[in-house]
Order: sequence, then C-alpha cells, then structure tokens
Amino acid sequence: MPLVDTTYMENNSPTYIIFGASGDLSKRYLLTALKNMNYAGNIVPISRKDYGNLKNLIPGKGEKIFHLAIPPAGVEEAVELIYNNFTKDNSGNIKIILEKPFGNNLESAKKLITHINKYFSEEQIYRVDHYLAKQSLQKVVTENWEKKDIASIQILASEKIDIEGRVSFYEQTGALKDFVQSHLIEMTAVTLSQSFQPHQREQALKNINIVCDISKQECVKRGQYEGYRNEVENPTSMTETFVSIHLMSSDPIWREVSITLSTGKALSDKRTQIIIKYKDGSEKIFNIEHEPGAYEKVIASVIANQHNLFISDGEILQSWRILDAIEQTWASSTNDLIFYAKGSDIGDIM
Repeated sequence: MPLVDTTYMENNSPTYIIFGASGDLSKRYLLTALKNMNYAGNIVPISRKDYGNLKNLIPGKGEKIFHLAIPPAGVEEAVELIYNNFTKDNSGNIKIILEKPFGNNLESAKKLITHINKYFSEEQIYRVDHYLAKQSLQKVVTENWEKKDIASIQILASEKIDIEGRVSFYEQTGALKDFVQSHLIEMTAVTLSQSFQPHQREQALKNINIVCDISKQECVKRGQYEGYRNEVENPTSMTETFVSIHLMSSDPIWREVSITLSTGKALSDKRTQIIIKYKDGSEKIFNIEHEPGAYEKVIASVIANQHNLFISDGEILQSWRILDAIEQTWASSTNDLIFYAKGSDIGDIM
C-alpha cells in the first residue's frame, strides 16, 4: 500500500502557485508532476519580476498552495509577500511548500523557523525531502526485520556523478549540507523510529549524538575527489565531496549499535542503501531506489493535509544540532581532508 493516495479529486482543486517557475526544479519536476496528475486547479508560475503584481496574477478566493522553488536566501521575503497579499481573508486556506536546504546551520535554521512562525502555523508548512516519498524507503518500516543482535547500521549514498559544473552551489554547500543534513539524517530517523510520523522521527534524532573527538578524525571523515580544486578554480578549497560520520543513539534499543552515514560524489557506482549488520555476520540490505513520481506523492500529500512525508521544524533543528559541532570544527581545520581518486569505492574511503 502506498504512503499516500495520489488520486486527485477534481472537486478539490487548490490554486497551485510556483515561486521560481523558471528554475530547474520547477521545469524538471514540479510542472511534470502536475501534468502527470492531470491537475484540475489553476497553476500560476511566478518569477521575481511578478512580486509587485501578485494579487492580479493569483485568484483571490479559495485554497492556495505556494511552492517556493527558490534559493533559501529568498524564502523570508517570499513568506512575507504571501502573508501581506493573501492572508487578510484567506489565512486558513494557505499552504506553503519549502525545499531544502532549510537554513545553512543551526542558528540560521532557528532564525528561519522563527521568521516563518511569525506569519504561518507549522500545520501550514510542508518541508520537502523527496526521499521520504520513496516507496523503497517504506519497506524499512513495513517489512519485518529482526531488531535483536544488531551490530551496526550503515546508511550509504554513493554517486558516480561529480558536481556536474555546479561550482557556485557546491562550493557554498558541500556534501554535509547537500546530502547528510537532509537525506541521510532522515533515513536514519525513519530506520531508528520505524515510523514515518514526524514526532517519532524527531524523538529518534533527539537521542543521536557524536561521541568522539571530531578534531582527531575518530568518527568523522571528509574527503574531496582529485581534480575538484581545478574544477572549481580554487586551489585551497576545503569543500568536501565525501563525508562519513559515526553516530551513537542513547535509546536503550540502539545504545550499543554503531551507526555510520556516508556519502560521496565521483565514486565507482550509484547506490543508496541501508545495511543492517548482525553480530552473527548476516546482513539485511534495503536498496533505496530512484523512483519517478515522488513529487506527485508530495503534492497529493499537501492537498490531503498529510504531514508524514514532510520534515517538521523539530526535525530540522535536531539534524542541525547533530551536525553543528562538525561544522564548527571543520571551519578552523585545514589538514583533515582526504583526497581520493575518481571511481573509488565508497567502502575504501570510509
């Protein structure tokens, strides 16, 4: 059974407004998803030049879904615009979809959440991590797997592609913020909580900590594929294209279980896996597949007021809390970068 019923009812047709309609996310995924759903409501593309004319472009009455497919720096302004233009007689009929990253560190995430909460309730906010919409991730919850005698949990995301020319984005982001803070942390929360309920995922994250000296690389590694510095024309770049983190949970069920999150670019193969290793040497492997139709599930969930496929504000703060010490340590370190050849196996670097 799917996580959400994606059948779209014609008698429930919110106006769907896309901020950043000319961007890659909108053109490749959002508009395609709406077309595949035979979306019956009005679809209104918005670019920055339209900000002063929103009331004339967007119908005044009825439910509205605002999908902010824009850079994080523009979210605060967009939220204020929506509030100022459409909440006087319509506040209960507004939903806002946000894309990652949700802040750049713990402090900026707190600031963003506080700003949004000035204008809209948490029930109106839907933070997307499309991995939560994957049917293959649901198996971690719905499929029976023995919890006793687990030695370790490894969550891996190996990518064959490099940064594909996204120099500015990647130099500002890196693997920790691009993949660990969102996808790997959320897969960890699902695995440990055995649930897609946001409050249970948040509780699982509250129990997770890094329990070692980060500066000694005892449980945290960052790496960069050879040739990256030439590619970005920055001979001293410390931006990581690979990261591996060892975590522990204080939850009695998982207290003795080693948890490792690893991801990297320009590696030997493309695979995303949750690997459960038992003390007797056996394994249970969940392969998290590429699945078309993820955004159809995202949109259908928003329409149905279902938050289980979205990240709560508490989850955001917990994920940044876990990673905050790493960011602070890396900011002042220049000798901990591992260089690896393109095509390396992720297991050889971990």
